[in-house]
Order: sequence, then structure tokens, then C-alpha cells
Amino acid sequence: MSRTITSNSRTCLLSGSSRGIGAATCKKLLMAGHQVLGLSRQPTTGINDQLPECLQQNFSSIECDVSDSAQLQQVIPHLLRDYTIDSVICNAGIGRFGSLEEFSLEQINHLLNTNLLSHIFLCRLLLPSLKTCSRSDIIFIGSESALAGGRYGAVYSASKFGLRGFSQALRHECAAANCHIGMVNPGMVRTGFFEPLEFEPGASDDNALLGDDVANAVLQLLESPDHAVIEEINVNPLKRVVKKKSKN
Repeated sequence: MSRTITSNSRTCLLSGSSRGIGAATCKKLLMAGHQVLGLSRQPTTGINDQLPECLQQNFSSIECDVSDSAQLQQVIPHLLRDYTIDSVICNAGIGRFGSLEEFSLEQINHLLNTNLLSHIFLCRLLLPSLKTCSRSDIIFIGSESALAGGRYGAVYSASKFGLRGFSQALRHECAAANCHIGMVNPGMVRTGFFEPLEFEPGASDDNALLGDDVANAVLQLLESPDHAVIEEINVNPLKRVVKKKSKN
């Protein structure tokens, strides 16, 4: 049963809200009664069409490329003046795979900037305000690649391992302020993430997660009791099947 904003609701800033895991998490948060500020490079469309009218007012789409630190430094202070943000879901990210020699220096920089540095910058800008809240949360969307490196995933794994290390260290800094730091590490999720890649999950339902599976884990972290921190949730499909895409 849907509900509108209440005294127990959170104001969540969600990066990468326009598609895939981000869009699924956005809808799940709204249906749980939270307010969502969605950051994405392009305006988030279609989410309100899938929600009861009473919840549409609880979602705001903000155009911002989180990999651009200059944009972040403009957008975040404005949002903090208008909203009391008490939770952040760092979801924005890209995938690129191949042997290290196949990457240009610019491609390495872009991947690390999007998947790692953008989240560090976002947390740096928000953390002073988050620490003033009676309870706040920062949740990172990681990957199974943050747990074990795989073939052709050196740069991608570096970005996700780095994010996991950042999460673990930041947790110690923020405990005294009742700021909970958690991470969700999903296996393959059937989203548009694989569109530009040469491989994808197998066709069977048990070969890939759905965006809602990751969104449910985010809610579990967000709704944890004050005295307990859920540090990480690892979610994987029942069967790990990877297939190469047809070149036709």
C-alpha cells in the first residue's frame, strides 16, 4: 500500500536515477514513502507515469553529470539550501571491459572518474550536512567485481574495489555521527548496462538479477536500526551464465 511523506520518511539523493538499477531504486523508495531527488545526465522520464498521483510530487529530477566535479559543486549547494537530505544512494556508473592494452588513457580516466571519484566528490560535498542529521545513510552500489577481479575487468574492478575500500574507511569516520555507510554488491543485473558490451547474462530468469532485487537491498540498508550497521549485502543470480552477443 502506497503512502505519502510522513515524519519517518527520508529525503534521498540518488545518482544515476534515469535507468536500470537507479530507476528501479527510485520507484521502490517512492513507493516506500520516501522523497527522492534524482541526479542524472539526462532528465529522468517515465517514473512518475508508473506511480500513483499522490507520490509523483515526492520525486524531483535534477540534470547533473556527477562525473563533472564542476557541475556537482554548483548543484549540490543549491539542493542543500532547498532540502534536508539525510540519505544518499551512490549508484551512477558505467561498464567497460577488455584487456588493459585495449584502453586508452582517456577511457581509463573516464571510467575511474565516473565509478569512483564522482562518488567521493559527492560524499565530500554532502557529508558536513549529513552529519548534522539525527540519522543519515550513504549507500554505494558496488558490484561482484568489488569482491574478486575477473578476466578483462582490471580497470572496472579497480574502480569497484576502490569504492569498496572508500566505503569501509568512511564507515569509521562517520559512526559517531550516526551516519550509516553500506554497500550493495550485485552480480549481473538485467538492465541496459550490457547494451554497449559484447556479452550479457544468459536468457534464463535465474541467470540475472532484476533491478528490483538491488532496490530491495537498498531499502534493507536504509531501514536498518540505528544501533546496527549492515556493512555490505552481496546479491547474485542463482546461476552465473554469461554469453557472448551475436555480431549479427
